Amino acid sequence: MLLFVFLSILFFPSCTLSLNQEGLYLQQIKLSLSDPDSALSSWSDRDTTPCSWSGIKCDPTTSSITSIDLSNSNVAGPFPTLLCRLQNLTSLSFSNNNINSTLPLDISTCQNLQHLDLSQNLLTGTLPHTLADLPNLRYLDLTGNNFSGDIPDTFGRFQKLEVISLVYNLIDGIIPPFLGNITTLRMLNLSYNPFTSGRVPPEFGNLTNLETLWLTQCNLIGEIPDSLGRLKKLKDLDLAFNNLVGSIPGSLTELTSVVQIELYNNSLTGGLPRGLGKLTELKRLDVSMNRLTGWIPDELCQLPLESLNLYENGFTGTLPASIADSPNLYELRLFQNGLTGELPQNLGKNAPLRWIDVSNNHLTGQIPASLCENGELEEILMIYNSFSGQIPESLSQCRSLTRVRLGYNRLSGEVPAGLWGLPHVSLFDLFNNSFSGPISKTIASAANLSKLIIDMNNFDGNIPEEIGFLANLSEFSGSENRFNGSLPGSIVNLKELGSLDLHGNALSGDLPDGVNSWKKMNELNLASNAFSGNIPDGIGGMSLLNYLDLSNNRLSGKIPIGLQNLKLNKLNLSNNRLSGEIPPLYAKKMYKSSFIGNPGLCGDIEGLCDGRGGGRGMGYAWSMRSIFALAVFLLIFGVVWFYFKYRNFKKARAVDKSKWTLMSFHNLGFSEYEILDCLDEDNVIGSGSSGKVYKVVLSN
Repeated sequence: MLLFVFLSILFFPSCTLSLNQEGLYLQQIKLSLSDPDSALSSWSDRDTTPCSWSGIKCDPTTSSITSIDLSNSNVAGPFPTLLCRLQNLTSLSFSNNNINSTLPLDISTCQNLQHLDLSQNLLTGTLPHTLADLPNLRYLDLTGNNFSGDIPDTFGRFQKLEVISLVYNLIDGIIPPFLGNITTLRMLNLSYNPFTSGRVPPEFGNLTNLETLWLTQCNLIGEIPDSLGRLKKLKDLDLAFNNLVGSIPGSLTELTSVVQIELYNNSLTGGLPRGLGKLTELKRLDVSMNRLTGWIPDELCQLPLESLNLYENGFTGTLPASIADSPNLYELRLFQNGLTGELPQNLGKNAPLRWIDVSNNHLTGQIPASLCENGELEEILMIYNSFSGQIPESLSQCRSLTRVRLGYNRLSGEVPAGLWGLPHVSLFDLFNNSFSGPISKTIASAANLSKLIIDMNNFDGNIPEEIGFLANLSEFSGSENRFNGSLPGSIVNLKELGSLDLHGNALSGDLPDGVNSWKKMNELNLASNAFSGNIPDGIGGMSLLNYLDLSNNRLSGKIPIGLQNLKLNKLNLSNNRLSGEIPPLYAKKMYKSSFIGNPGLCGDIEGLCDGRGGGRGMGYAWSMRSIFALAVFLLIFGVVWFYFKYRNFKKARAVDKSKWTLMSFHNLGFSEYEILDCLDEDNVIGSGSSGKVYKVVLSN
């Protein structure tokens, strides 16, 4: 230190003599840190005090430093303990930097420190036990580092600490009961640490000033202690992502100040406790992904809830109508339960509903027309229920919608024209209902549509030309409907299309030219329609295609040789009117089922040609019949000749049958034809002195 001051006086006498002692300390700290973004460029030794430097605050009377905030400055280096020489420093923040190494034990020399924020850095090692020697410390945030080991037992001695956050570290001891001694705490956040499995310490019930208790993903086991009901000031309780069991204790209904309760992703059982109506401040409740059962209490739904998540449990009964009266309800997720009955028909009328998911229940009745009355609905997810009737016309005006999933219900009638063209919808799923009518031309306005899933309905009419305007469409699935007419030529403009499934309709005409523009196409299924004409040559340019089914159509002409360029997991061109040669790659017995039912295909696959394939086919059949007749004649002649030769041989020489040796052989599970079929150049794996060596894979 003396050397630094001496050199400063020697080389910069007019400048450094004007900077006070605290400024000189900061100059040393500046030299110890890496500062790639020049965040400390304003720290100039030409100033008399550091009070004007970035991140520095001083007492206006004494000009001594009281606060240093270098958050988000991208500085790096070890923690500068020289800061503790700043006698009046009360607040220090290095949040979101690259402070590394360990936190030194002599941090305890920062005796006046009240606020310490070292979150989002690269600190390692154990938590220094000397932190508890800071007599005035009220705020301690070490979130997002790599601290490990136990929480020091000295932490139970904090006298004034109000906030402690150790989120996202590597602390692996147990959650210590002695933290229940810090009765001044208002926030205790230990979430996302790999603690040793243990219970929620009942001693936490002593923290009567606590407002926030977060123990998310802390390897908690056992039951929730009744003592937590003593936390009358608690506003936020989060015990999610643990292994808690048992029922939700009734004592939690005594948390009269609580605003949010998060108990999701545990193994809690039983019903929701009675008395929830006393939680008059409760806004957000999430007990999803447990094993809870019973009815949803009406007293819960009468609270001024904003968010209710009960999904993936075993709740039964009806949804209380009172839920529709919550004036601030924006989220309702009840999917994967056993709920029955109808949804309240005024749901959404009194609240800014954004997300509703009641999928995988047994709900009936009509979809409430008021869901988007306040114009903020983004997601409506109702798959796997028994909703009936038509889609409310009011939803066609809901321009805030982004996801619509109404599949697997009993809905019917025409889809409101405006619903096809909502500008922000990315997923539109009406799978397996009884909808009818055409796809509206208004679909041209659905600029964000990515997935259109309308299989297994009664849609009819032509697929509109406007479908080709949907630049973001990646999946169009409309199988098993009553669509007719030809495919619109504009459909080849869908550059993002990865899956097109229109099988089981009445579509006709030629397949469109330009299919080679579908560079992302993975699955193409146009089976069971009435398409005619040739298979486009461009289909061989769809390099990502691995599923192609054009079966049961009226396609004719030759199979494009370019199909050999594709790596298909499934190929089905059966039951068409194709003719000519099969591309060599597919002219193998294993592909026989892909080509059957095409009379003009008489390639090298045994049994494929049935003799109805034109001149070439008839000539081939005549030749085969001639060969067969000759073979039968030779067989009969041979049997007769052998009979006479054997009879003469038997007379000429008698043999003692007792000398015969009976030898049994296993039946072969393959034929010689199976081997001969594989003796081609594609299966050569080497050669030797006696000829070529082939690899043969048999059927068994």
